[in-house]
Amino acid sequence: MSEQGIPVFVTMETNVEQAGEKKEISVSGSGQLVKKSQSTFVTWNEQLEDIGEVKTVLKIQPDSLTVLRQGAVSMRQEYTPGKETEGSYKTAYATFQTLAKTEDLQIKWFKKDALLGQLAFTYDLELQGQLAGHYDVKIKIKEEQQ
Repeated sequence: MSEQGIPVFVTMETNVEQAGEKKEISVSGSGQLVKKSQSTFVTWNEQLEDIGEVKTVLKIQPDSLTVLRQGAVSMRQEYTPGKETEGSYKTAYATFQTLAKTEDLQIKWFKKDALLGQLAFTYDLELQGQLAGHYDVKIKIKEEQQ
């Protein structure tokens, strides 16, 4: 694997339930996958509707996932099954403290050296101490053909 990693195409589908209402959010983009020691890093740029471009980094470890976003919005949140993890979400207008209560995290690699993968996780998210919703997220990582 090169220093720049393996070219990948990432699709993230999120089902959110907030105050009895359900909505689906889907984002995707081309990026890179790099494996370092026990961690796999996947980076790509997302174009968020009405917000702008955001660089997203997934830090995937055997028993946890950390999502970092920088750009039009910034966030940092770790997801570890059975644990409550603090994070933050920042917009141009305010910074919010977050708390994720992760119920489940499944990480599957389909080829040696993590060339293809799928992640699925569910969690409840609190924003400034108030329940913001229940999230069900699926991420697919596919090797992108050059």
